[in-house]
Amino acid sequence: MTKNALIKSSKFLLLSWWLLASFAVPADEPVRIGVLAYRPKPQTLEQWQALSKVLHQAIPEREFVVEALNYDELEAGVENKQLDFVLTNPGHYVHIRYQHGFSAPLATLVRRENGRSQDMFGGVIFALAERGDLNALGDLRGKKIAATSQDSLGGFQMQAYEAAQASLDIVKASQLVLTGMPHDAVLEAVLSGQADIGFIRSGVLEDLATRGQLELGRIKIINAQTSANFALLSTQLYPEWPFLAMPTVERELAKKVAGSLLLMSPGRIPGIDGFTIPADYNSVEQLLRTLRAKPFDTVPQFTLTDIWQRYPTPVLALSAGVFLVVLLSLSLFSVNRYLAAERRRVREQNIRLADSEYRWKFALEGADEGVWDWDIVSGEVFFSPRWKSMIGYEPDEFANTFEAWRDSLHPDDTERVLQTLSDYFDGKNKLYWVEFRMRCKDGRHKWILAKGMVVAHTPEGKPQRMLGTHVDIDKHKQIEQELRQSHDALLRSNVDLEQFAYSVSHDMRQPLRMVSGHLQFLERNLRESLDEDARQNLNFALEGAKRMDAMIVSLLEYSRVGRKTQQKSWIASDAVRDEVLQFVEPLAAQCQANIRCQGDWPILYASRDELSRLLQNLLVNALHYRQEYQAPVIDVSSEVSDGFWRLSVRDNGIGIDPGQFERLFQFFSRLQARQRFEGTGMGLALCRRIIEHHNGKIWVDSAGEGQGSCFTFEIPLGYSPTSDSQPT
Repeated sequence: MTKNALIKSSKFLLLSWWLLASFAVPADEPVRIGVLAYRPKPQTLEQWQALSKVLHQAIPEREFVVEALNYDELEAGVENKQLDFVLTNPGHYVHIRYQHGFSAPLATLVRRENGRSQDMFGGVIFALAERGDLNALGDLRGKKIAATSQDSLGGFQMQAYEAAQASLDIVKASQLVLTGMPHDAVLEAVLSGQADIGFIRSGVLEDLATRGQLELGRIKIINAQTSANFALLSTQLYPEWPFLAMPTVERELAKKVAGSLLLMSPGRIPGIDGFTIPADYNSVEQLLRTLRAKPFDTVPQFTLTDIWQRYPTPVLALSAGVFLVVLLSLSLFSVNRYLAAERRRVREQNIRLADSEYRWKFALEGADEGVWDWDIVSGEVFFSPRWKSMIGYEPDEFANTFEAWRDSLHPDDTERVLQTLSDYFDGKNKLYWVEFRMRCKDGRHKWILAKGMVVAHTPEGKPQRMLGTHVDIDKHKQIEQELRQSHDALLRSNVDLEQFAYSVSHDMRQPLRMVSGHLQFLERNLRESLDEDARQNLNFALEGAKRMDAMIVSLLEYSRVGRKTQQKSWIASDAVRDEVLQFVEPLAAQCQANIRCQGDWPILYASRDELSRLLQNLLVNALHYRQEYQAPVIDVSSEVSDGFWRLSVRDNGIGIDPGQFERLFQFFSRLQARQRFEGTGMGLALCRRIIEHHNGKIWVDSAGEGQGSCFTFEIPLGYSPTSDSQPT
């Protein structure tokens, strides 16, 4: 069996054991949470007692109990399966994970320190400020060093790792003074002279100073590190404490607890800003391996007798293998030559791939798009020079990390962008495509369009590498905003104009009727006393008043569309057709017209009186603009297609010059002399207005004057024939 097969089998057995053990916690027992107390237990318990309330509010069917424990008590609780959840430092987590086969944590702690959210922490090396002989890591040699425990990550192991990088073995080169928990005891040992130097977790000294228990001027920091997050720091930073579930915890309970932690708002627990997604603790494991600390502190020892007694079959197989290796040595020579040729081929292929990737990035840069290449596991990101210059940075001024990009997002866009990224990872979206604002170097925000895709996955199937581009769309957004504002202003202006037209046309009719009435009175009373010119002028005035009244009525009807007409409802188009035919029947009989209707007449969502006026205008126009000495023949065709109703009215009338089509639907537009055909020129403009109110379109076709015309309009039915049932 291969090593990979053994690993897979072990994982399968461990998963099976975990699933079986997940039913071991009775639902009616309180859920116990063990918290490592690196400060005094009462203080730790007082701080974390709020966690039980937070979880109980989120999961009311369960009770939660928080216990502050030291290292030995915490390990005993885990060993005896007395705990359900554990919150401990990362080094201790790696130890018990290897000891008990735990899976990944549920979440990583986020602390509130120095007024900032911190999901990383480090270690501090300090001494009394008066000690002039203690200034660098090399000065630790031969000195008394106070620490809580060699198992403390922030209180010993981080500092020991920094010393190891300087070729100094703290355990061998110095004398350790182990104070035990809490970390406060380390400070007391240094201040009292029991130790020369103290190792302590970051944030503790600042907290003690805030509480009035320490004057920071009395101490100095050795191997000081520059950090934007911590004023007192001597080591690199590592991920904060993990929150993990024991294998015996029900899966559903673990999921609920994880969700509650990730959704917990800041301030619910003193000094804690909440929890975030589990961090990568590989850096902690590497530190422990380098120091050979638990669980990497022992190496199995075997004698030849042990090997023979425990592995007789593999030993015999190994012996046979050695014999076969000797026999195959000659054949391996030729195989090595073949492998050397394959290596050359692979190396050349890698060079071609790298060159192809370079050309791809160069092409995108030439297209004015910024390129990013994200290692999702490590959090490192390659940002191209164009990407950085897009927001005003030089190539070396913007950190190449995912956190730097996330922190530069506009606060109002951050949650939406991260949710879009999460949905893409979960397969809810086929593409990662999102618009957001990024903070530029000068402090202003610029609109960016981000596109990307995952190009590599881990063996577990999780996203590992993602490539994408950034496009500057700031000017497009500004234009879009200006267009939106112009559109809104235009809509408001249209509403005002419609109201103005309605008010003017409505109010003008009263004085016009007075003028018409007085003119008619003069005609009746002065007809006999007026000469021919006066009577003709009076008739002109009466005809002008009548035309003005007709134009005002047309304008009034135009302004009423969509405002003073019936509301849209489900109507039968054939019923409207029959009503209009009955209305135009007297005019049709007078003209000896033949009106023929055909096609499918649907039920649609429209304003009944507007639709009736539309059909009436089209039919009256066809009857009105007829050829002299020729009976009108009018074909009305109705059809339904792709959710639209299309109706055509074709006549054999006087026709229209194609060059006049654009004028046809304008206000008071007349193509024929008034002496030949009466009218206000508003009929077709009213038809266009009704069609626009129904989100449709209208047009005309004609071969020319004397060739007849065909008016066609198209409006939506109000439902989709392929998916929705037709209303009844």
